[in-house]
Parts: sequence; structure tokens; C-alpha cells
Amino acid sequence: MPRFENKGFNPEKRNRNEQADRTVPQDENYYGYSPVDLNFNNRKSNSDIVKDNQRDQFGINPCDNFDFRTNTQPMYRNQPNQRRSEQQFQSETPLDFDFGNSRAKENPARRDKPPQKKSADKKNRAKGKKRRKLSIGKQILIFLLVLILIITGGVGVVMGKINYNDKKENTYISAAELESGAMVKNVLLLGVDARAGENADETRSDTMMLVSVDMKHKCIKMISFLRDTWVYIPSLGYEQRLNAACSSGGYQGVVDAIEYNFGVDIDGYAVVDFEMFKVLVDSLGGVEVDVTKKEADEVTNHPYRYDHVTLDEGKYKLSGEQALAYCRIRKIDTDFVRTQRQRTVMSAILDSAKHANPFKLYNMIYKSAPYIETDLTKGELMNIAAMAGICLTGEMHQTKVPFEGTWEYANIRGNSVIGINAQENKDKLIDYIYNLNSDDIAKLEAEKDE
Repeated sequence: MPRFENKGFNPEKRNRNEQADRTVPQDENYYGYSPVDLNFNNRKSNSDIVKDNQRDQFGINPCDNFDFRTNTQPMYRNQPNQRRSEQQFQSETPLDFDFGNSRAKENPARRDKPPQKKSADKKNRAKGKKRRKLSIGKQILIFLLVLILIITGGVGVVMGKINYNDKKENTYISAAELESGAMVKNVLLLGVDARAGENADETRSDTMMLVSVDMKHKCIKMISFLRDTWVYIPSLGYEQRLNAACSSGGYQGVVDAIEYNFGVDIDGYAVVDFEMFKVLVDSLGGVEVDVTKKEADEVTNHPYRYDHVTLDEGKYKLSGEQALAYCRIRKIDTDFVRTQRQRTVMSAILDSAKHANPFKLYNMIYKSAPYIETDLTKGELMNIAAMAGICLTGEMHQTKVPFEGTWEYANIRGNSVIGINAQENKDKLIDYIYNLNSDDIAKLEAEKDE
């Protein structure tokens, strides 16, 4: 038996309750209750009821265009005598309600809302885009930081492989007498071809090239010094060929001699063995050089002199061994042409390095570092390398000392040498390094070719 029947449930009492009259007597209707119409499709909204109760004598209600959601009265879009057609109250669904930032479908009856500057959903979408952009920016920043850490760590490894010498001051000339500039760094590149059992810094330097990194004019200038140039050698105390400075005063002796005779400040030197030269070229995948028939025959026909290297006539990529043999050619022409070949290969190396990807560039430096000896500190090397990276985007220029019209062949004490006008070469070298830009150098070269 059901539970409620045990408690005295009376079904007839329930029927009587259902038939009871629940209408509020008129004298007790204090709050103005009206019968409730549960058919939503037949009733009017509260706003429509207010409008109907407030129409004036012309049938016009100022609330017709009133927005009950915003408490604003927009401008009338119709004539005063054209009242809005009454809208039948539609059955309310979730899409009829405005949930703030949702993208709910707009109720057509509410389209007279005044235009806003920017809807809430658009603002949120803009913020979302901004957040996504910020996230991407952070990712790029993190990637760059990781890359910098890897490169910095790699640079530290490379720097540790270089051989460092203590820097020595030039005791033969004061710094005040030398031309210098904060935007220009001069590094003397010395190529030494020391044989087995020889002390490299006691041999005669085979190559002397001043590499000038010119930040002022955004270019790199390479100046070869001919080894047979007859100058005063401070470490000897008398005149001799320029390359004799290395055997008497070591690498610093060459720096002292060039500063003393030509008046330019040298920030430091870097000595490279010819074995390093081969490694450098091979790590870049070779360098492109135009080889003449005379040059190719000289190397190919003298296997003992050039370590059995062969060359072909034409423009093609040389391997490290081929490039070294090309730079060593000296029997077919003068020392002027020989140093020009060396500068040609050096320019090709710098050009290849400029277009190499970072990994190939790092591999080149990593493999070459053990063959480098310098008196520059790690900080100075990194500073000069950073400046050179910027200047490589510009032009590369090359010349030689002595300059054209400032020298002549001479025989001095039985030595076939190059006699020079020292002061004129000094002035021209200072002007070339510190004052001339790429356009100036191009004009001088054009005038020389005429």
C-alpha cells in the first residue's frame, strides 16, 4: 500500500483543492495583478506594454525608439508620423539573450542600438591576437638567446685553441707619432713558411699584409708590403730588406719596422703557417680564382717546387693545396705580381666567408684556430671580428707598398732591392687607410688604368 495512504491521505480533498477559485478579489488586488498568460507567443514584452501606455494623442510614443538595455534615446530614423510597426513577441531562446562577450545572434528587435566604437568580442579577439604575437615574439627571443649562448660557447672553444703571445710596446717610436683612429683597426697578417726544425719567429716573413678594418667607411682594405723594400730596420739598427725584420726582432720586429717607417698604428699581429692556409681554404669548399696559362704551367711543370700540385688554365675553384701553390709562384714575374696573387686569394677567402652559413663559418674558424698565433687578446679579437663582420657588407680594396711612382729598382751593397721614397709612401699609406672611402679608391684605380 502506498506510503501516503497510511497517513490518512484523502483523494477527494485533492480534487476539491484543484477546483478552488484562486482569483484575487478586486478589493484585495493591492499590487495590480493581472491574469498570467502562459502562452509566450501571444503576449507582449514589458517594453511594448510601457510604450502602449505612454502613447500621446497622435499615437506616437517617445519610447518607441528607446533602448531599454542601454538607457539611451537614439536619433529617429523615421518621420514623427511614421510609427514603428509593433513586433510580435517571439518565443525566447538562448540566442535571444546577450551574454556579454558571446557571439549570440542579435535579436532583430534590438537593432536600433547606437553604433559602438568597438564591440566587446572584437576587443577580446584583438587582445587574443596581441597575446599570440607576444607569444611568438617570446619564442623568437628565446631562440636567439639560445643561439647566442651556443655561438658564445663555440667562440670560447675557438678562442681557447689560438696561441697567444704577450703584447710588447714599440720602443723605437712613440704612440703619439703614429696615426690611429677609433673607427679603424689594423692587424698585420704575417705568413711564415718555416721549414722543419726552424723557429718560425726567427725566419724571414714570406708574406706581410696589413688588413685594415675601416668602420668609418664600412670597408676592408688590404695592403701588401713587398719583402724586398729597402727600409731602416730598428731591431738591426741599419737599413735592410723589410722581411729581415722578422729574423732579427721576431714578429714584433716586423710591427716595429712598419710603424717606424710608415707611421701607422698597428693594433696587433696574427701569424699563420702555410699549413693553416690550406685548412682555411678547404673548410670553405675552395676559392674561385682565374689562373693564367703561364701560372698553370709554372706550378704543373715543377712538381718538387710546388709539392706535386697541378693547375689548369681558367677560372675555377682551387683546393687548399692548389691555392697555396698559386700564392707561392715567384719565378715567372715580379714580387709585385706575387703579392697581388696573395691578395686575390685573400679577397676570395673573405668573399666566401661573407656568403657562408654560420655553421660553415664556425667550422672554418674552429679548424684554423690552432694554426694562428697572435698578440691580440681574446677581447680584442672578438671586437675586431665584430667590426669586420659589418665591414664585409661593403667593399674590399687592395693595394701595395711601395705605391706607384714612389719606388725604383736598386742595387745596394750587392743586393737587388726596391728603393723607395719613404716620406711619400708614408703619406699615401695614411691617406689610404684613414681618409679614402670606396668611391675615392675606385677613382684612383680608374685613373691608374687610363
